[in-house]
Amino acid sequence: MIGKYIKRYKWSYLLGIITLFVVDLLGLLIPEYTGKITDGLKDKTMDFQGILHMIGLILAVGGLMALGRFLWRIFIFGGARKIEYALRNDMFEHLTTLSTRYFNENKTGDFMAHFTSDLSAIRMALGPAVVTTFDAITMTIMVVVKMVFYVDLRLTLLACIPMIFIMIGGIYFGSKVEKRYTKKQEAFSEMTDEVQESISGVRVVKAFVQEEKEIVSFSKTNLNNKKANLQVVKLQATMLPLLDFLIGISSIITLLYGGKLVLDGVITPGKFVAFNSYIGMLVWPMIAAGDSINMLSQGFASIKRVRTIFMEQPEIVDGPECDKSIIQLSGEIALNHVTFLYKEGNSPVLQDI
Repeated sequence: MIGKYIKRYKWSYLLGIITLFVVDLLGLLIPEYTGKITDGLKDKTMDFQGILHMIGLILAVGGLMALGRFLWRIFIFGGARKIEYALRNDMFEHLTTLSTRYFNENKTGDFMAHFTSDLSAIRMALGPAVVTTFDAITMTIMVVVKMVFYVDLRLTLLACIPMIFIMIGGIYFGSKVEKRYTKKQEAFSEMTDEVQESISGVRVVKAFVQEEKEIVSFSKTNLNNKKANLQVVKLQATMLPLLDFLIGISSIITLLYGGKLVLDGVITPGKFVAFNSYIGMLVWPMIAAGDSINMLSQGFASIKRVRTIFMEQPEIVDGPECDKSIIQLSGEIALNHVTFLYKEGNSPVLQDI
């Protein structure tokens, strides 16, 4: 279902991903330039003009990165917004073709949730989640390769050990988030439906003095919505601190073993400074991995909910024998042995009319 919308804006996404790749590639140069300045000052091989030259390169790279970040936001986030807009229009158009029975069987709150929070989750999965997924994979590979060939293989392997646990934890938390987010959306649908029914029927409620009963009923529904939201928040509150803890372990390993390599003369202080910067660059892909799993899980859950609307078909459709050139009828309508039965009914409401 989503594939056709992505194909519609494929060039926007392609340009966005290319720009994002260039930005990530440029980001690898700044730690290297910083390390060269450090070694140049330590060995006294770089004069003031050389320092100004390196600073100029850093500023130029930073300017290109700023421009690139602006462009990939336009391409990727703009594409996601366009898909959300098109999907909302198509979903509304499809709803107008469905039979009355479908609206009798489904709550208004469900439709409100589909058109608001579900579409928002899909947009996040097609926008920010694309960026975080790309950075979590591509940027990690680029930074690790740079660390291996520019600094030291052993130090890189030790510093990347926590990434294994992040990957395992991401898979586990991703499966949990999708289930809890689905329950959260269902609770929101139930709450909005009850609000709609109470407001539209407020005259009846007041006429029969049922205010207290409505308040108690809404309080229970609201409490259920609160609990469902807290289940999602609790999972996120557990995942993010664990991610920060593993990142901290990686930094400690870098300081201890990297400092030893500098003292032993295996790597230069400049490369050690650059390596610490690369570790800092790895923090974002690690965080992006968690964000990506979270947003994609919520997006997939919302896609499943929205897909149920598009899978529904109207009960009465024009067959191949339909003459669409007829736009006006004249004469009388005759009913000849007509029998009608509701889908859920056990006996016909009209028989042999």
